[in-house]
Amino acid sequence: MFDSFLVALNAIMPTFLLLAFGYFLKHKNFVSSEFLKQTNTLTFKFFLPFLLFNNIYKTEITEAIDGMTFTIAVGSLLLLFAVLCVVVPRVVREPKQRGVTIQELFRSNYVIFGVSLVTNVFGAEEAAAASILSAVLVPMYNVLAVIALTVFTGGGKVSLKKTLKSIVTNPLIIAALLGVFASIIKLRFPAFLETSLRDVSRLATPLALIVLGGDFSFRKLKGNMRIAGVTVFIKLVVIPLVFLPIAVLAGSRGPSLLALALAWETPVAVSSYIMAKQAGADGELAGQLVVLSAVCCIPTVFLMIFILQSMALL
Repeated sequence: MFDSFLVALNAIMPTFLLLAFGYFLKHKNFVSSEFLKQTNTLTFKFFLPFLLFNNIYKTEITEAIDGMTFTIAVGSLLLLFAVLCVVVPRVVREPKQRGVTIQELFRSNYVIFGVSLVTNVFGAEEAAAASILSAVLVPMYNVLAVIALTVFTGGGKVSLKKTLKSIVTNPLIIAALLGVFASIIKLRFPAFLETSLRDVSRLATPLALIVLGGDFSFRKLKGNMRIAGVTVFIKLVVIPLVFLPIAVLAGSRGPSLLALALAWETPVAVSSYIMAKQAGADGELAGQLVVLSAVCCIPTVFLMIFILQSMALL
């Protein structure tokens, strides 16, 4: 029991401390909003793609890719989206909040939280499956978000054409696909390039979490607390409780099970706030859900890892 506690603690505490450090730096004025914005751009365009590529390209793809894991991940996402499209419009009265609520319930910040937590628990060599899974989930999140915001907001302004273009040119997706290709052809770099690639990729997770922590503003939580609280509870507690037993019964274990669990358990992606505002939806609620889910995921992810480890499933 104590060993399971330590595994869960060691998995989540680095994430929590980096978020807290980012919040401290920003709110004590050690860094500016402009610095965070520039660092976020660098992280998205360079450091995170380097991380995904580095995690994937040295891996034996045939061993890393688990058909069952991908089937469950894609199937559960599509099923969840379909259910949300039926249920949410009947429950949420305000039209501008319907698309936002649907998006926040199915969309996760998987690249930052999912890949890093699998790495924390199992090591970088076991994070390849999560990295490859991100190449599938990220474009699906974006396309489904456009559908939800356009159909259920009413008069939405999100362009499907622009979104598809952003998916094709997304540095994270490109890096993951290049990593898969490099793995298939068994590409290897000279030692000095290997070292440089590894060092740059190690910057990705700390910088991403520090920037996210710096962007926190608890003042954003004022108002809409009822719908925000219920939405976050369903996302971080109810949805994992529905899909995790299915994954376990299907035989998923270890890194694959954790990669799946974090696809359902991680907080809302920051980009969901931007897309909601572009669609003319309730941007205030979208921002509140980003902050609240990021705060609440710390104890829920800890408990999830603790329980799975205690049951010898990880």
